Amino acid sequence: MTSHINMLCKCKTLLPILSHNLHKGQSGRIGVIGGCEEYTGAPYYAAISALRTGADLVYVFCFKSAAPVIKSFSPELIVLPYLDSPDCIDLLKPWLEKLHSLVVGPGLGMSCIAQDAVRRIFEHISRESNFNNKRMPIIADADSLNVIEPETFRNYNGCIYLTPNVHELTKLSSRLIGRQTYEPTVTDVQALINKLGGNFVIVLKGAEDVIANKRGTLVCNEQGSNRRCGGQGDILAGSMGTFAYWASKQTHYCDELDPEVLAAYAASALTRHTNKIAFQAKGQNMITTDIVDLLPNAFQNLFGN
Repeated sequence: MTSHINMLCKCKTLLPILSHNLHKGQSGRIGVIGGCEEYTGAPYYAAISALRTGADLVYVFCFKSAAPVIKSFSPELIVLPYLDSPDCIDLLKPWLEKLHSLVVGPGLGMSCIAQDAVRRIFEHISRESNFNNKRMPIIADADSLNVIEPETFRNYNGCIYLTPNVHELTKLSSRLIGRQTYEPTVTDVQALINKLGGNFVIVLKGAEDVIANKRGTLVCNEQGSNRRCGGQGDILAGSMGTFAYWASKQTHYCDELDPEVLAAYAASALTRHTNKIAFQAKGQNMITTDIVDLLPNAFQNLFGN
């Protein structure tokens, strides 16, 4: 079994080489779909984490009522209030064609409008044969997991990352394979992968993160924190959006490991390590903003030269 240190070394192969010849956007144009009136923090945490991981540009597609709030959090984000528009798909199409990866679900909510919008977005991406980014990775998180079916991405060539916690994986397992388990195991995760087929990666969040695709399963046991404040999953989803794009540019395996698996492992390790150092600094009083602030330090600790 490959050690954690060796896995981190393999993850470094995903990182783009920075130079004066790069243009704005080449290190990643990431989209985040989510953000309703009730939940404005989650899409911000996902989006700013994608930037802090190394993406160049991040776009947030949210409800109209959420847009001014999310805009106020950071001038770095491009916030577009299209998600609850009747013309949602038409408004999104030109933007989707520009994106390198898409994070769906942070702060989405369970309203019929939100769920239907995501379902239509997934259908559009999957069926559009002339879609410019046919291999664009998609990270499905939080409430977007409710619309995932085995047929959703049947004809899609890009990688689909699912990032459920234990509760969400229990719901997925019960709905898709009729197996209700409140303490999911590696076997349960692999059974779900087998049911979904195609190019899926599942990251089951927990005391250790279980990462699985159709070629096998591994575990990220980078130490995390003892504090479970809301927003840590959003950081994982956002950072995975950036790593997933970098992985999609790889044309070879690294010691038989799929680039997509390395992307999931890198995002998991980064989130867990950032949680750890934030908890060491703040303890019981740690909040998600503290974690975001320490992402650059954590990134350098794990992946710096």
